[in-house]
Amino acid sequence: MISKIAFLYISYFVWGCLVLLPVVKLQEVGQGFYRFFGFACVSLQTVAVGLAIWMGPAFGPNYLQAAWALAVSLFFTLCFTIALKIRVRWFLWSCFGLAALSGLVGIAYYPWIGMNGLFYVGQFPFFSMAFIAVHAISSALVLGAVTLAMMLGHWYLVTPKLSIAPLKRYSAAYILLTVWMAVQLGSSYLLYSGITGQDGTHLFYREFIFILFRVAWGLLTPLGMSYWIWVTVSMKSTQSATGILYAAMVCTMMGEGMGLYLTLQMGVPF
Repeated sequence: MISKIAFLYISYFVWGCLVLLPVVKLQEVGQGFYRFFGFACVSLQTVAVGLAIWMGPAFGPNYLQAAWALAVSLFFTLCFTIALKIRVRWFLWSCFGLAALSGLVGIAYYPWIGMNGLFYVGQFPFFSMAFIAVHAISSALVLGAVTLAMMLGHWYLVTPKLSIAPLKRYSAAYILLTVWMAVQLGSSYLLYSGITGQDGTHLFYREFIFILFRVAWGLLTPLGMSYWIWVTVSMKSTQSATGILYAAMVCTMMGEGMGLYLTLQMGVPF
């Protein structure tokens, strides 16, 4: 399970950073910021694909298919990063779109098709698959948003004349996505609260400690920090905002990692 969690975690992280990158325009932050994340994404995707190759058939057919999708995303992410230097607009954003689309398939479709132990809500398997896909996408986006916001905060040291508007956008995206994750976790609990395991024990009771950790550190703490993130960003205090964003990033990364464990362990998106 550890290898699957690592593969999905890296895939989530990379896709979230890549997709949210254009929330701040290229002209606003310059090529350096985009290229930094482009090469970072390529490096992490290479690690994830390498992990899938190393695991081989033991990884399972659905994860191997996800790895193929990630490999396609890796290729187009590399093309996108190189195209930043070429500056051919149609080629640049075509590569970006293809990288995002193939990555989306790799995180929201293949890993969950035919997953053993996945619980369905009543007699609606399509709804359950859609719910877990939305949960995967949301988890990836919240990881990407907090990482981009934190790194952009550091970028002000490189370009001190940079407008505060880009940091406001990334910070707002992170805050809204954190609230959305809280809504999703609450919905997940309500939808799956009546499910029991094979031993008759309530599904959520068996993993109570991990659920408590996931909610307390991965959700409540970042929600509490969100207020101060927005206050410091509004005050244009980039150094203070970056410090809080760093702490929020650590909590969010731990929370989403625990969420992946719970999802795979329980068969319920959490």
